[in-house]
Amino acid sequence: MDLAAWSKLKNSDVGAPLSWRLTEIGAWRPNPQPKFEVETVPGLSPGVPAAVVHGVLSEKECQELIAAFPSGGKGYMPGQRVAELYRDRRVKSRSLVRDELLAKILQERLQSVLPHNLDGGRLFGVNPNFRFVHYDTGGRHSTHIDGREPVMPEQDEAGDGWVQSRMTLQIYLNSHGKDFRGGEFAIVDADDSSEDGRVKHLIKPQAGDVVLFYQERLNPPSEYPPYELQHQANDVTEGEKYACRTMVDYIFPDQQTAHLSNVKDDYMSRRSVLAIGNTIMDTMLTVSHIPVDEKISVKTKKTYVGGQGANAAQALALLGANVSFMTRLGDDPEGHTAMNAYEKLGMDLTHKVVVPGAHTSVAAVLVATDKAHHRSCLIYDDPKLLGSPTSEPVDAALHRLSSGHFDAVYTDGWQIDLALPIARAAKKLSVPIVADIEALTAETRELADLATVLIAGASVIKALAGQDDVRHAVLSLVNRCPGRVVVATEGEGGSYGAAHGEEVIYVPALEVDVQDTTGAGDSYHAGYMMAFLKGRSVADCMSFATKVAAAKCETPGSSLTRDALERFGLLDGKQLAAIP
Repeated sequence: MDLAAWSKLKNSDVGAPLSWRLTEIGAWRPNPQPKFEVETVPGLSPGVPAAVVHGVLSEKECQELIAAFPSGGKGYMPGQRVAELYRDRRVKSRSLVRDELLAKILQERLQSVLPHNLDGGRLFGVNPNFRFVHYDTGGRHSTHIDGREPVMPEQDEAGDGWVQSRMTLQIYLNSHGKDFRGGEFAIVDADDSSEDGRVKHLIKPQAGDVVLFYQERLNPPSEYPPYELQHQANDVTEGEKYACRTMVDYIFPDQQTAHLSNVKDDYMSRRSVLAIGNTIMDTMLTVSHIPVDEKISVKTKKTYVGGQGANAAQALALLGANVSFMTRLGDDPEGHTAMNAYEKLGMDLTHKVVVPGAHTSVAAVLVATDKAHHRSCLIYDDPKLLGSPTSEPVDAALHRLSSGHFDAVYTDGWQIDLALPIARAAKKLSVPIVADIEALTAETRELADLATVLIAGASVIKALAGQDDVRHAVLSLVNRCPGRVVVATEGEGGSYGAAHGEEVIYVPALEVDVQDTTGAGDSYHAGYMMAFLKGRSVADCMSFATKVAAAKCETPGSSLTRDALERFGLLDGKQLAAIP
């Protein structure tokens, strides 16, 4: 929004930046910045972002910004005038300020916290238009929902898209309990009109804390009420509170997406999948060739959140599914890294199994850069992790399954003590099961029989069928269970699939610039699942899955990225699969 329009919207002219003072006296905290503690706001729908980020500004920076607070002049509005214009708030003063340096510094410090993609748009930047607010005793801001600005998205030709805010960024400049009492940031229950029990979450801010939260769509209202981030600034009962507020802007491919997209609506309208499988922290080492009894240099080393089930679950989330992921994790740094990655993708972790004192599974993956592109994978599974009790998480998942929460179940064929009871129940409830099998045991053979769609490597399909020819093996397994689909994958050799009563379909692999084939099969499964949920034919499902796998092969690491999917034209503006 240009400055004149914002000034008109806020009933005031706009003053000069305050950050000049910090620059003039050298008060900015030097880089590198400390690692900020991020406290996620609980109780929100999956994908709705809200968090408290502690210590984004230093106490010295906060003190100098308070010292620079206007007491008059351009942009300044005394409390009496604020009360006349806005009956829902009481403040000592409010000042409108355009401060591009402060916005730049906040964006740099919050780069790892801000969602880079939201509502089908990508991060555009922290808005430089700030409201600095001074509260004294009795100061408050009544219950409200923050609106998006501008009300109608504006085209930004330089950025090639439409811009509108999606998050509020509130900075506290002094501390609750030390400089003032009361004045808490309270998220309240929009459905509860009583005074008692209205507060869902209470934040007692300290100097330098930033509260980031999503701006829900107000016009038209959400199709899935109530609003989740209705909030208020409680009465200041003692002392004075200083804060400032701006927004985080996103740029969208078209005006309709910018105006109408809304996390909760999009989430509720998407198909829901319960994914069950491994989490393995993969350390990927690129080497010239796979060594045998020799020493060689490692070209690159990177760590990714991988594992067969995790790769597929993350790809499903990127493709637009609502994913609940049941996986075992250790209560260790690797486990917390994995959980953070899943939460950033909007995945529901209600059914995760965190085992105290256990190590999250890890792997060292050697990826050769020669023409053969061979791989070698060394995996460590902590016996304590795999031997953990499962009855409670399985019972909880079964309850949600029986209540109709999930449209389908996916399993990578591992964590079989978690997957098998859920697959048995899903079969009875006629909930589709898409299953991968890598190792043949009595339990995985039962899982293969339960699957609505069985996708596995050709060697496994041939072993299950007792056939040496892959086409005959696919047909043999399909004919054993009417209504089932079987797909055999052969990597660069393509895939073979059939439904009951149909001929075998062959889909060749795409010719791509192969960077890393790790996780390509898992990505294939995710692509097949997305097309399957949209009711597509076996041929269309295999075709889409092949494209998703190809996107993974062009991506270093064990899991897909949004950029890779966009490069292959597999995402639209709302992050939904573009099935051919």
